[in-house]
Amino acid sequence: MIESTNRYNTFTEENAISTATNNQLAMGSLNAIYLPNYTDQWHVNSQFKKANDKYYNRINSEIDTAFNAILNNRFGKQTFFNQAIEWHRKQSKEHSFSAAVDYTYNKLTPKSIWETNDAILMGLIPIIEESNIRIHQFKETEKNQVKAIFKHYWVLNRNNHIYSTLGNINLNQTFFTDDAQKLHDGSVNNFSEAGFNNDFNFRLNDAFAGIFYKFRTGIFTFDQGAFVHHYRWNPNQKSTKIQKKLVLLPNLTAKAEFNRSKNLRFNYELKSSFADASQFANRFYLQSYNSIFRGNTTLENTLKHHFNLRFTKSKGYRGFGIYATANYSKQIKGITNQINYEDTNQIISPLFVDNSSETWSLNGRLSKKISEINFQTGFRYNHRTYLQFVNDLSFENQNINTSYNFSAKTIFDNLPILEVGWRQSFGNFKLSNNTTNFVTLEPFVNLDYDFLDGFIFSADFISYTYKNKTLDQRNSYEIANTSLFYQKESSAWSFKVEAQNLFDVQFKNQNTFTSYIIADSRTYILPRILLFSIGYNL
Repeated sequence: MIESTNRYNTFTEENAISTATNNQLAMGSLNAIYLPNYTDQWHVNSQFKKANDKYYNRINSEIDTAFNAILNNRFGKQTFFNQAIEWHRKQSKEHSFSAAVDYTYNKLTPKSIWETNDAILMGLIPIIEESNIRIHQFKETEKNQVKAIFKHYWVLNRNNHIYSTLGNINLNQTFFTDDAQKLHDGSVNNFSEAGFNNDFNFRLNDAFAGIFYKFRTGIFTFDQGAFVHHYRWNPNQKSTKIQKKLVLLPNLTAKAEFNRSKNLRFNYELKSSFADASQFANRFYLQSYNSIFRGNTTLENTLKHHFNLRFTKSKGYRGFGIYATANYSKQIKGITNQINYEDTNQIISPLFVDNSSETWSLNGRLSKKISEINFQTGFRYNHRTYLQFVNDLSFENQNINTSYNFSAKTIFDNLPILEVGWRQSFGNFKLSNNTTNFVTLEPFVNLDYDFLDGFIFSADFISYTYKNKTLDQRNSYEIANTSLFYQKESSAWSFKVEAQNLFDVQFKNQNTFTSYIIADSRTYILPRILLFSIGYNL
């Protein structure tokens, strides 16, 4: 069960969700390689997945003095298939060719049932009042995508290469929803006349070509070029027409290799992507017990600048390594949510806006081996701002996360491997006029010991302290797990005894952030478990 304090733009909700699941999954893959001669290679890769998922949820929501209890049962099936065929030819020392065709099929058919004795989504859906309200939703998404690509590699000389690419992606996606209230007498109150129910087909064709020139001079290597994409899409909605657009996406990579163990790398690229069919479908569908969603057929492809700078230095014989990276991205054409509140209920729609988000981050890691101990420390900083529109007003929201860690790990040959460390993180979330600040502390210990003939003993321990400064909440707990594994080197049989959650901790706290919710959650975890297992390797 998860208990949360959800801070929306205009109100705060106390929420509790208990869940039971029953999931079935079957997966498979088949790979083959064919080498007809010295110059050609054929690769065939097939993958499939079949899933049947069932979720039984009980939701308790309390806002001020209003209390709602909702049962939400979801049943979903998925069928996934992917077939890829690749051809590669080494024509000569100067010229190489490759081609690939990839087909993907993915079908999802989730069905949801909301049942409650309380009033929900009043004014947003045409409910007929009864003592018990039952809302049924059937949703179906189906994707067919064919991708074909051809590449030519031209080696002019040792320091100059040219790469060219031609390709096409054809996507056909359908999105169907049906929302209705099932009445006590067996009849159905369908929501179609209130603007619900989608029967939507989104078609996109992306024809692209690219050329890149790579050259090396001294310690520097440059790889620059661009892709040209011709997009052609048709949302297949009333009053919409086929849209066309030509987009140029440049790319630059520069690398300075000071020596074999130290290098600096810079990369810039302009990225483009399309949202899926559900974002385009312009009729309502029920998203949750307190929100409905409607897509927007005027959406277009997004554009994002992305910069990356990375430095690496390592000396294996000294046990020294340093890694640092800086990232910056700016969504110059992006999709953000517009939220309109009707009391505590929400109508959510995507908007296509300029300069919708900006993110930059810093990461670093330093390791050093002294005698038979490895020392490591790391740092991470992430800062994101993005636009949001609430009740026709615009807000700039903010998400800042900072963390650091250090650890020491023994690497003796005939003694246990012991790791001791410390992690701490800081978070600052701003949503409209709401802010949340939190701190977490995590000292930890890990132990692995391979002894006698085939025994492996493992244990891990973490002491976790969570503090929400805004709500003045604090939670501390310790979690420990241990196991003993035995298998003779020449035997197919193995035996394992393990204990999970030794201290029988009941719950843990965490803080999450979405585009319109700051959530302080308490997740209840499984009690102490003792397991004995026997394995046999065929």
